Amino acid sequence: MAQSLEGLASDSDAPVEIHAEEGIEWIQEKKVYIARGKARAIRGDVTVDADVLTAHYRPTEEGGTDIWRLDADGNVKIRNPSSVTYADRGVFDVPKGILVLTGRRLKLETGENTVTAHDSLEFWQFRNMAVARGNAHVTGKNREMDADILTAYFHKVPGKGTELQRIEAFGNVKIKTPKETAISERGIYDMVTSIVSIFGSVKILRGNDQLTGEYGEVNLNTGISRLLNAPPSGGRKGRVRAVFSAKKGAKIEPKESQPQQ
Repeated sequence: MAQSLEGLASDSDAPVEIHAEEGIEWIQEKKVYIARGKARAIRGDVTVDADVLTAHYRPTEEGGTDIWRLDADGNVKIRNPSSVTYADRGVFDVPKGILVLTGRRLKLETGENTVTAHDSLEFWQFRNMAVARGNAHVTGKNREMDADILTAYFHKVPGKGTELQRIEAFGNVKIKTPKETAISERGIYDMVTSIVSIFGSVKILRGNDQLTGEYGEVNLNTGISRLLNAPPSGGRKGRVRAVFSAKKGAKIEPKESQPQQ
């Protein structure tokens, strides 16, 4: 996601090429180029396809053209060597490094992960951040994450480029693995440790068994989960409760565990 922005907004001297089947309109008074009909913009290894591409430009002192905003409308597709992103509309503010994608078919595909959202996909280059809003959903290898809002943070690794560091989830958070489902109000997925920390009205469901508390951790590598009455850093405390399914119609009473410090 970040690489798409870097490719379009980098300070290199690589030119921006624009192609279109129906032609390119140049409106000098408004300082825009409008490419219509399977329009395509290319810079380096980044390609933007759309029904219509509108490039807003500023003349440079050297006599060149500085494209400061790019609007993409209809069947938007952004590709680089590591990802493909789909949308109905996209607006890229080059100086601010902000790309906002909207529409009914919002999707980002990488080698192992797929991200979808109902409202918008936003990429903030200079903050090394991406945001999926509205029923955001991430599917990866043997895991899924849902939330009202998902925010991803990147960092630069010398010699490796940009890598995903963590994902923060807000509102109606649900994390699914082959063994269990975790539900909470907020979650933080640390990509380095593969540990998901979940906060607020936490439920961990495994088959017919259910654990409830205020804070939990799910290790996606080991499959080990633990539930506490409060986050390690402090905060609202409650009791941890476990309900285990009965066998052959036997009845068992739910038990409350002692609060863990």
